[in-house]
Amino acid sequence: METKDWKSIDTARLLLVGHDPRLQQSNTIAEYVLFANYYFDDIPESAHEKKKYGLAKSTFDHVAYLTNEKFKAETIYITNLCNSQLEHAPKGKTVLITREKAEQGLVNIKRILSENPSIEYVFPTSLQVNYWLQKLGFYNSYDDFVQLSEPKEIGLKNNPSYFQPKKSRTFTMICGKIFNVVDGHQKVIPILHSKNYPLKGRFLKAYGNGYEQIRKYFLNE
Repeated sequence: METKDWKSIDTARLLLVGHDPRLQQSNTIAEYVLFANYYFDDIPESAHEKKKYGLAKSTFDHVAYLTNEKFKAETIYITNLCNSQLEHAPKGKTVLITREKAEQGLVNIKRILSENPSIEYVFPTSLQVNYWLQKLGFYNSYDDFVQLSEPKEIGLKNNPSYFQPKKSRTFTMICGKIFNVVDGHQKVIPILHSKNYPLKGRFLKAYGNGYEQIRKYFLNE
């Protein structure tokens, strides 16, 4: 089963790019990316379904917070860099998106932007998604970000494989900053995955200032 993109209900203005379709410790595959459809339905009663609704709500609330509610939920388009099922990573590790899957995902992202020229911003979530988007030339930031974020061989050769960057905390180099799509008019703003919103603990300490910079940017837009 492959997860479907969530197409904006109204004219698309912002594209959010998630990671992959499965929950971290579950085999459940979302019908739509990040269970986005749950946000527009009645709040479910069962605990299992409420978790899906919670992820969808944190996704839309995340964007609303960062942009000071500049974009209605109905104008947000959502995809994953990889919409197909990936093998679970070992406990505590990050699922690896292969180059092949990342290339397929980038083709889909470019198609979305081509078909929706009204999209002004792209919000790629998580380190690995942004690593691949820069590695494959979708947007550029700093010359050493990609080099420092390359996956270690220990993770690639493990069975099952997993993603571990050569240097830790490289996402702090780009999260909260504004970049440009290569050969496009859209702005790119790297952010954390929706499951990490609202920021708490170590995430708040590491990324709180970057998030405030994003909020200030949209206050002036």
